[in-house]
Amino acid sequence: MTSSFANFKIDVHTHPVPEFYREALVDAGYSARNLSDVFVDGFRTPNFDIKSYVDERVEHGYGFSVLSITAPGVSFLHGSYRAEELARQLNQEMQSYRKAYPDQIGAFCILPLPDIQSSLEEIKYCLDELKFEGVGLYTNYDGVYLGDAQLDPILEELDRRGCPVLVHPTNPQRAPTLTGVSLPVIEYPFDTTRAITNLLWVRARERFPNIKLIFSHGGGALPFLADRLGVQTTLPFHGGREYADSMKELRSYYYDTAVVFGAPQIAALKEFVGADRILTGSDVPYVPRAMVPMGLNAFNEFVGFTPEEKLKIDYRNAMELFPSLREKFPNLN
Repeated sequence: MTSSFANFKIDVHTHPVPEFYREALVDAGYSARNLSDVFVDGFRTPNFDIKSYVDERVEHGYGFSVLSITAPGVSFLHGSYRAEELARQLNQEMQSYRKAYPDQIGAFCILPLPDIQSSLEEIKYCLDELKFEGVGLYTNYDGVYLGDAQLDPILEELDRRGCPVLVHPTNPQRAPTLTGVSLPVIEYPFDTTRAITNLLWVRARERFPNIKLIFSHGGGALPFLADRLGVQTTLPFHGGREYADSMKELRSYYYDTAVVFGAPQIAALKEFVGADRILTGSDVPYVPRAMVPMGLNAFNEFVGFTPEEKLKIDYRNAMELFPSLREKFPNLN
């Protein structure tokens, strides 16, 4: 590996916030003190400038970022024509970033779900015309979780393509309210766990074996609950599956490192899935700026990984996942 790649990382979890998107949230009724302080699920929507973002990454020696739109995406428009328009506008905006910074920026396509037909058309547009790196999905759409038959046409198409898919958590619709605690603090990682559990329970992996699903935030609570889920699936009224088959399914997914800072979290993820299925994620700009280096370096500083395993997490796993990046960085090994 050359010295220019000394700190190279491929970040699969970072979110642009175009001004027109912020305005769309305000127009839809999301809480706003002014256009710079918009709140979604109780969490402040930060500012984002693509040039500043790229400059900062270059300054720290980091490499390539695959952008995606965070929750709620366009789901707050509930599959309307306006959702289709806004999704296309967001995808074209991310494409403009890819064109401006081809060696630093990629993108996951956003879909106007729950409109199935428009979403299938957007997949074709983004993957075939724009050549995006993958597709972004949310854990649920209006309370319908991944694995539900309503969303099967989307999973069928993504499976046909063998497509990388980043799954980001969103509002679980019926979450209990805790005073002063915004939903992303605990309900988002729990919603990731719900989505994975639903996929396991309906045996979605058996039907869609080729999708390369990436789950955010280290899989939420999954590393701590995976064995519990595996045991539960052996019960006749939970499907009567083999424990080993359930665990194999859960370990077939990828998990990113966004907001996985602590040694107990890292150790649990390592024990559960191993270095081969972990991808770097930063959650910029939603993570406080001062914590970004800490988050990106946490896995490098964890003593439980070998140097080779750390390189897998930094970029090698992502290079395997995204063929276009192997072409873009032929000297990176």
